[in-house]
Amino acid sequence: MMGKNPSKGGQISIPRRALCALLLVLVAAPLSVGGVQTHVYGGWPALGFAIAVFVVAGPGRAVQVVAVEALVISVTVLVRYDLSLWTGVLGTLSIVVPAWYAQHTLTTVATGHLRLDEVDSDRYHLVTAVTAVLSGAITVAATATRHDVETALVLGALAFLAALTGQLAVLPLLIRGSSRPPAGTAVELMVQRLMLVLTVALVFGPTSRLYVVFLVFPMLGWAANRATRRECHWQLFLVCLTAYGLTLLGRGPFAGSLAGIPESLRPALLYLFLAAACYMAVPLTMTVERLVVMTSQATRAATTVERLLDSVSGAMIIATDADMRITHFNTGAQDTLGYTLEEVLGQRRSIFHTVGETERQAAHFGVRPDYASTALEMVRLGERRDWEFTRKDGQPRMASLTLSEVTDGDGAVVGYIGAGDDITERLRAEEALVTALDREHASVLRLREVDEVKQELVSNVSHELRTPITSIAGYAELLSDSSLGSLTEGQADAVDRIVRNTNRLRRLVEDMLTLSTAEAGTLKMEQLEIDLRTVAAESLEMMTELLRGRVLGVKVTVPDEPVLVIGDNHALERVVLNLLGNAIKFTPDDGCITLSVAQTAHGATVTVKDTGMGISAEDQQHLFTRFFRTSASTEHAIQGTGLGLSIVHAIVDRHGGSVSIDSARGCGTSVTVVLPLA
Repeated sequence: MMGKNPSKGGQISIPRRALCALLLVLVAAPLSVGGVQTHVYGGWPALGFAIAVFVVAGPGRAVQVVAVEALVISVTVLVRYDLSLWTGVLGTLSIVVPAWYAQHTLTTVATGHLRLDEVDSDRYHLVTAVTAVLSGAITVAATATRHDVETALVLGALAFLAALTGQLAVLPLLIRGSSRPPAGTAVELMVQRLMLVLTVALVFGPTSRLYVVFLVFPMLGWAANRATRRECHWQLFLVCLTAYGLTLLGRGPFAGSLAGIPESLRPALLYLFLAAACYMAVPLTMTVERLVVMTSQATRAATTVERLLDSVSGAMIIATDADMRITHFNTGAQDTLGYTLEEVLGQRRSIFHTVGETERQAAHFGVRPDYASTALEMVRLGERRDWEFTRKDGQPRMASLTLSEVTDGDGAVVGYIGAGDDITERLRAEEALVTALDREHASVLRLREVDEVKQELVSNVSHELRTPITSIAGYAELLSDSSLGSLTEGQADAVDRIVRNTNRLRRLVEDMLTLSTAEAGTLKMEQLEIDLRTVAAESLEMMTELLRGRVLGVKVTVPDEPVLVIGDNHALERVVLNLLGNAIKFTPDDGCITLSVAQTAHGATVTVKDTGMGISAEDQQHLFTRFFRTSASTEHAIQGTGLGLSIVHAIVDRHGGSVSIDSARGCGTSVTVVLPLA
C-alpha cells in the first residue's frame, strides 16, 4: 500500500516518492549542465544528492535505487557527452557505487537514518574520504581510455575533490533538526543573512582576487555561532552552490587566470574552498550546539544545587573555598547557629568552634591542634564526627558532621562542603534508646536461639522417627499380606488402620523434614528442563486414590505447546500434589476442581482452583506459617498438619517463583504458582 512505511517493506509513500524524484532530478541536473568549462566543473554535487536518494528511499530499497540511479545517470551522461558505452558505464558507476557505499556505511539498518549526530567524528570523515577515493578511482579508469595517464590522474583527483565536497555540502542537510533556538536575535540574524549575501555577491559576482574568498568564512562562522544548526547547514549549502554556479559561469576568483597554476588544476582551488567552508562551518555549529547544551546543563545543575542546599532546612550545609572561607551558609545552618549569611560570608569555619573542641577533634585524628589540619584529615579519612558548635548567643549545639572535597574537572580541590544534623536533643535520648536496643537485641538473640533449637529439634525428631515408622509400616504390611499368618476380619481391619495411620505419620515426618531442610537452605534440587504439563498429569494421576469415593468434577487445562521451566521434577510434583490435596480435602462433594497450566508474560503458571469452603481474609495472612490450620479445617474436622502450603512456598521460592492465593469464605479458593520460564 502507498501509505506504508518503507522500513516495513511496503510501498514508498507519495511525499517520499516525490522527494526521491526531485533528488533524482538534482542528481541528473549537474551532469547535464552546459556552458563554460563544463568539462572540468560538471557533475557537482551529484554524488551528495545520490546518497540522499538512498537515505530518503529507506534501507530496504537499495537495489531499486541503484537501478534507477544507474539508468538516470547513464542516460544523462551518454546524451550530454560524446562517450563510448564503456566510458558511460564507468562514469555512472563513479557515482552509484560510492553513493551506495556511503549510505550503507553511514546509516542504520533498522531505520535508515544517518548517524551524523557527531558530524566531525572520525567515522564520518573516513567514510566520506573513502567514498571520494572510490569515485576518483573509477573516474581514472573511465578516462584512461580517452586521455593520457597524466590527464586521467588529474581528472581523477578533481573527481575525488568533487565527490568529497559534494558529500560535505549535502549530507549535513540530512541531519535531524535541533530543538535549540538561535542564540542571536531576529535583527542580528537578518543582518547576518544580508551580510552573507553581500559578501558572496562581492566575492563571486565579479572576477575578483583569490584572497577575497576568505571574507566568506567569518560570515559562515557567524551563522554557526548565532543561528540554528539547520539554518547554518542551509546557508553553507547555498554558499557552496552559489560559488560553484558562478565559477561555472566564469565569475569569481576561481574562474580567471591564476598565475603559476595550470588551467587543468584550477577547479581544485574551488573544491578546496568548498571543503574548507564545510570543514569549518559544520563541525563549528555542532561544537557550538554541544557547548550550549553543556552550558545549559551546568547552569541548571548549579541552580539546582543552590536551591537544594537552601531547601534543606533541617540540616546544616556550609560550603567553603579552598582556603576554608565560607561561600554558602544554608537556611538550616542559619536556624541552628543563629548567624545570617551576610555575617559569616568570607569568614573561616573555625569561628563556630572553641579552642577546646578543636583540640579534642585534633587529638582524635592525631594531628596538630588547629582547625585546618583537623578538617583536612577528616576529609582524607571520610569520617563522620560529632562536633560541638557555638551559637551566636553562646549556647553549644552538637552536630553530626561530614566534610567532603569539591573538585574541578582536572581533580584540583576548589572547596569543601560540610553537612551536618543538629543532634543536641537526640543525644539526650540516645543513651536510653541504646539501652532499649540492647535489651531488644538480647531478646532477638534468645528468640533466634529458640528458633534454631526448634529447627534442630524438628530435624532430629524427623530423622529419628523415620526408622521406627519404617519398621512399623513393614511389619504392618507383613500382617496385611498374611505373610505372618491369616488374620480374622477384625484383625485385618485393625491392621489396615495401622497402615493408614503409619502412612499419615510417615507423610508428616517427610513434610517436617522437607520443610526443615528447605528453611535451612540445604534442600537439594536438580536443575533440569521440565515440562509443567507432564508434572500436572503425573500429579493428578497420583491423586486417583484420594479422589476415589468422592463426587468431584476434575478439569485439566493445558496448552498444546510445552511449558518449560528449570527445576526439580520431584519437588514440583510435591507442589502440585499438595495444592490438589488441599483442594480435594476442602471441596465438598458435587464441587469442581480445576488444574490449569499456562505460559504468560510473567512466566509459567500452575493454578489449582476449587469451589470449596474458601479461606477467610484473616486466615489468609497466616497460610504459609508452619502448622497453621484454617478455621474451616477445625470446624469441619478436616485432617491435616498445616505444613502443605509452607512446603509449597519453600519449594517455589527455591525455584525463584512466587505463590498467590485468591479466596473468600464460602467462595472457593484459587492458588497460582508462577515460575520463571526456561
